[in-house]
Parts: sequence; structure tokens; C-alpha cells
Amino acid sequence: MLKAIKNKQTELTVSLGMILVLLTISSVLMYFLEHDAQPKSFQNLYSSLWWGIDKYLTTTGAEDINPITPAGKFLSGLIAILGVGMFALPAGIIASGFIEEIENDKLLKKLTALESKLESAFTVEYLAPIIKVKKNLNLSHLPRKWLSLDDIKYKMGITESSVIQVCEFSKKFRINNVKLEGINTVGLESINLNRTYGQCINRNSKLTIVNLYPYIQPYFGHFSSAISELLQANYISNEKFGQFTLLEENRLNMVNNKNYSEKSISEPVLNEIKKDISSIMQEDGICIFMVNAGNNEYLMQFNVGGEKGDGSFENSSYFSNKEKLNHYYGNAKIISDKYQKLIGKHATVGKPETDHIVNLIHKETKNDLLMLHINVSILKTNGVDYYQYVSDFANIFKQDIVTTETNIPI
Repeated sequence: MLKAIKNKQTELTVSLGMILVLLTISSVLMYFLEHDAQPKSFQNLYSSLWWGIDKYLTTTGAEDINPITPAGKFLSGLIAILGVGMFALPAGIIASGFIEEIENDKLLKKLTALESKLESAFTVEYLAPIIKVKKNLNLSHLPRKWLSLDDIKYKMGITESSVIQVCEFSKKFRINNVKLEGINTVGLESINLNRTYGQCINRNSKLTIVNLYPYIQPYFGHFSSAISELLQANYISNEKFGQFTLLEENRLNMVNNKNYSEKSISEPVLNEIKKDISSIMQEDGICIFMVNAGNNEYLMQFNVGGEKGDGSFENSSYFSNKEKLNHYYGNAKIISDKYQKLIGKHATVGKPETDHIVNLIHKETKNDLLMLHINVSILKTNGVDYYQYVSDFANIFKQDIVTTETNIPI
């Protein structure tokens, strides 16, 4: 009931205000109509106003005073109707609000149950090879990267409209449209929001993985999250905001934003991610900033702040530990060769603009920073191949030199 009154407070205020104004006007008119005929009963405006309230808004009046003029009698009828409306209209508003609260409570229970069903569905993998590879990588607890809308409708019996409602209600799923083999496929991605912008996990590690592209690049969040799990690295991801999203409330450039170059960040979401970056990145740590790159001949590119086309790490401004950087690159080169793809050092990418968030990260944390541009075609691979890429990219940042024998045992 309290929720109903709170939710309908605007309607209640308007209706009560309107009735009181009309009652006041009517009582004032009653004074002018009845004062000459009954000067003792309607002595002044105050007594006339009190007569209206006392006569029609209480059970018994102090005096039995009735208008005697025809116009006064007519106006008295109008005031009587107002007296009924004074209670009937607010009561109706409260009743409708109460019914709405009951329906909302039912809907909340329904959506909570559906959320639980979908969450359980994300723990199930269909194919035995995928189940085995996740087990070998100790990623059995990781949700599947995708659940198609067709599977949800035909295998779980959940309607499309209910799926959309769940996604609007829940902080655990995002509905997306992905083109697979030239065919548009609608489905859900599993996310776990613990921040306004997305997710922040502090594992007290020297290594932090940052990915601000999952909202616009399907599967990318799952990919980077899996790698952070394997490396037990700190993790920051953007799951809600994008520069070109159709939803106005989510339209925010989290990568390039002039707020980052200012002393005081005015945008609350950007200020939140800045605080998280400063709090979880340890001194002398390393930040891997993942970037979604196009489907081309490069499997990946290393960008540490050099000029585009530089082809070396000599003039890099983001990564001071060249020995560790070369170690990472050596591991990455072995993996790129394995897939017969190229690897580049600033081949087609260079130092980002001054309003790019990597400048803020490097300045605030003093961490060595590597922008790793990843070919997005690997994100759409199926089953075992996908998790092989997860394993290989995680191996880049391990201490040991990667060998060509990096295949996951199946």
C-alpha cells in the first residue's frame, strides 16, 4: 500500500489539489449567493469555506445550515458531488496503484524465475569435446559464450517477449544480434554486472586485463574474461556503454573521451572506472588493454605507443620493461605462426589520441601498458577451436616460453 501511494503521489497530489481548489471557489461563490439571504449563517468567506468542508467532508456538521436561494441550492449540489469526489477519486487512484503493485510483484517473481532458468542453461554445454576442453583448462565454471534465441524458445519454452523482459530486468544477460556465416542470429550473452559500466574483478594480481569493447563486439567479453580466469588477472570490462548504440541512455564513448584528459572527471560512469583502475592496478604492474581488430592477415598486433608503421619497440612510450615485452612478443609470434597469421608491431596501428583511456591508465597507475589488437574472426570460431585460442592467448603472458605444442589435450 505504501508503494502504491508513493508511486501514485503525483496523481494524488493533482487530484486532491484540484478538488480543494474547486471546493474553495464553490464555497466563496456560496458566500456571495447566500450572505444576503442568511447573514448569520454565512457571515464571511471563512465561515462559508468552513461550512463547505464541515457539511460535505465530515459525517456530521456543527450546525444544520442549508442554502435557501435557488442558485445556492444548485451550488450546494455541486459541492456535494465534490465531497464524494474528494474521497472517491484518491481512493480509486490508490486502488489502481495497489493493483499495479500486485501485478509488478507477480512479474518480478516470474522474471526472477526465468532469470534463474536462463542462468542454469548457460552452465550446460552440448558437445562432449567442449565439456572436456573446458575441464582441461579448469574453466568448467565459466558460462557458455552464447545461447541462441531459437534454443531458448524451442528447447526451454520461453517466449521472445519474455526473453526481452528478462534482459531489461536482469544484470546477468545481454541480448545481441550476431552474423554467423552470413546469417543473422539472435541470442543471449552471459554477463555479470557489478559496476554501472560493467564488471570489475580484483584478484590482487600484478597483471590487469582491460576490455572496453564487449558491449559492441559479441563474444569479446567472454573471450577476455576467460583469459583473465586462466591467468588469475584483475579484470575490467565495459558491458553497457558504446558510442553508437541505439539506446540513448547507454550512448557514451568509454574509450575516447575528453573527460580523461581533464583533472576532474564530470561523467559519473567515467569517474567510476577511473577509481577502479587506480584501486586494482598494483605498483609496477602490467595492463593488457584488449582491442577488437578487423578480420585481416594479422592475428594480433602489439601497440605500446609507437608511431604507426614503426615496426619496433624502440620508441614505445607505454612499456618500459623491454625484456618482458620482447618475451610476450616471442610467445605471441610462435602462436601467430601456428595459425599461419601475421603478428605486427605498430604495423597498422599507432599511438592513440590524447583523450584515449590508455593515457589515463598509464599516467594514473604507472603500469607498463600493452594494447593488444586481436583479430575478431577468432571469436566466432566454434567449440574447441575457440577455447584453443583462449588458451593460446593466455599463454602469451605466462613466464615460460610458449612452444608449438600448445594444443589442448582432447
